[in-house]
Amino acid sequence: MGTTVYGTVNFKPEKRIQSVRHTIRPSVSFSNAPSFDRYYDEYIDDIDGGIRQYTRFEGGLYGSPSLGKSKSMGISLANNFEAKVKSRDSTETELKKVQLIKTLNLSTSYNFLADSFKWSTVRASTGVDLFNRKIAINIGATLDPYALDENDVRIDEFNFKKGALFRVTRANLNTGYKFSSKDFGKNKDKKEEEEEEEEEEEIDYFNERSSRGGRDDDLFGDTLDRRREEEEEETTKYPSYRTEVPWNFRLTYSLSYNNNRRQNDFSNNSLMFSGDIDLTPKWSIGGSSGFDFKNHGFTYTQLRFNRDLDSWRLDFSWVPFSSRASWNFFIGIKSGMLSDIKYEKNREPDRKLR
Repeated sequence: MGTTVYGTVNFKPEKRIQSVRHTIRPSVSFSNAPSFDRYYDEYIDDIDGGIRQYTRFEGGLYGSPSLGKSKSMGISLANNFEAKVKSRDSTETELKKVQLIKTLNLSTSYNFLADSFKWSTVRASTGVDLFNRKIAINIGATLDPYALDENDVRIDEFNFKKGALFRVTRANLNTGYKFSSKDFGKNKDKKEEEEEEEEEEEIDYFNERSSRGGRDDDLFGDTLDRRREEEEEETTKYPSYRTEVPWNFRLTYSLSYNNNRRQNDFSNNSLMFSGDIDLTPKWSIGGSSGFDFKNHGFTYTQLRFNRDLDSWRLDFSWVPFSSRASWNFFIGIKSGMLSDIKYEKNREPDRKLR
């Protein structure tokens, strides 16, 4: 069971921020399952002498019946924050929608039949996009409502009695940034022009389809799409790059924190990067690597080389170092019907180093 609640705050017309909207989506779920203990028998394992449960339905077509009752309730709360702002260009009359907080979610559950620890941990997560969605930041945390004793053992006692509502047992941070040759100089203006042309083409496409009497749901297919694809195939050519070489680069940072028993430990702290360069319309090279700040060493590193041979393709990948050092060479026909026509050679990682 769920619903959606909207709240909007409007500002004065002379303000750059015209309005802010908060969207809340609360939901509650309930599940109840009976126990089918009567279909289970106990036997003693000959190997370790332990008591095992067995049902004659095990391995059957419809699976085994549930063992033990279950009755639980799930609670979740999703939030989203958006704003409408004026453009810095005074000639623009339409307001621009800006995402302030992409997500802010909370979730937990309650077990009615549990003898202790009826509440599960609370999972919280949020995410924002910055600089025209070039940088994405995602943060998550696990909050425990129960306390620890003097031996750092979890006990059935709420943590708020010790001064704090929750204990942060786990947390993680992930952020990434990507950019390419299209984001600089003439390519940046060219990219904006291409996006505007794509929007205009979409509008023309829908207008043309409506004038032809096509259905919006494409129930009987869309002959217009097929005709457009055929035209694109006829006009597609490989241009010469001359002084422009397309490239892209991606950076990702990951951080993980564990504190379920007051160990206060960062289990992961690494920076990863990858990129690709199209030297010619048919030659491309790329690579990926990273650095682990906790273990003070490079992470999994790989170099890639690709060649488009029209109806054939050639791929070569190389892992130069680490316990997974290896390489793989492949050349074969692109067509799925002739995929068996290929030549592949590789050197597997040394199993002694694993």
